[in-house]
Amino acid sequence: MRLVHHDVGDCSVRRYYITDSARSFVMLRKKPSVSVVIRTRNMESRLSELLLGLSRQTLRPSEVVVVDNFSGEGTLQKMTGFLSSAKTRFFKDQTAVKLVPVPDSEFSHAYSTNAGILFSEGELVCITNGHSLPFSKTWLESGVAHFRDPEVAGVGGYSTPHTDGTVWEKLAYRWSWKEFNEISRMYAKDSYFSTMNCVLRRALWEEYPFDEKLPDEIPLSSRFGGEDYDWATEMLARRHKIVVEPMFCVYHSHGDGLSVLASKYIVWRRIRKRIATLSRPRESFTKIRFSKPRYFDL
Repeated sequence: MRLVHHDVGDCSVRRYYITDSARSFVMLRKKPSVSVVIRTRNMESRLSELLLGLSRQTLRPSEVVVVDNFSGEGTLQKMTGFLSSAKTRFFKDQTAVKLVPVPDSEFSHAYSTNAGILFSEGELVCITNGHSLPFSKTWLESGVAHFRDPEVAGVGGYSTPHTDGTVWEKLAYRWSWKEFNEISRMYAKDSYFSTMNCVLRRALWEEYPFDEKLPDEIPLSSRFGGEDYDWATEMLARRHKIVVEPMFCVYHSHGDGLSVLASKYIVWRRIRKRIATLSRPRESFTKIRFSKPRYFDL
């Protein structure tokens, strides 16, 4: 195993933000490079299955970046060994694998996503988490296909519960939401965009990273997120497109009961409504412009 540790200083971080906005409108190559950023909380039970699923995609990612919100060095060592083994076992050492540790004291949904994208190198970045699984072998290809249109900033996809999801999750997410939107074709007018399952154009993230100060304006977002919806809303305000692709879908659920689902729905509605009132265009903030995150090449 070759383990290379990197500390990134201010100058090298800033280069990610000195960009030519025209890059956002350049047509991608026929086979664009795609990085997959996976956010995890320690070692998640479905992570091995997720990596296996990525290795079997019709469009193989050029690299996998795992952002691990860890609680200590022991957990970090365990994750390092696991990913090193997975790189050989699943990807035959043909796909780069990186690990970005984020201490609990530094964690936020926006920061962990920004840190992962910072160390990715693909023209496109697919973002998911360690307990989501691709719906099919063409999952990644289905999402990336829309970027042939230079006006597309991001592609979002729905989710459907895991087989062990609760009946309430299946009613809410699959039958009342996903299936309804697909049958009615309402997805064609939807702007749903979640870092649970999305692809974005890296050049536009460089212009507007996920806003880590969003909780200053919307306190509920510190726990429940919303920076992804803010990003999509900002892209639309800048006259880019957000696309929802039904074939770009993941299995995702938490085992929530009816009361938990109802409370989450109410909170998410409040957050989305508040985000919609923010003046546009706006600027976002990220600590990676000033801090020194680290990552490991495995």
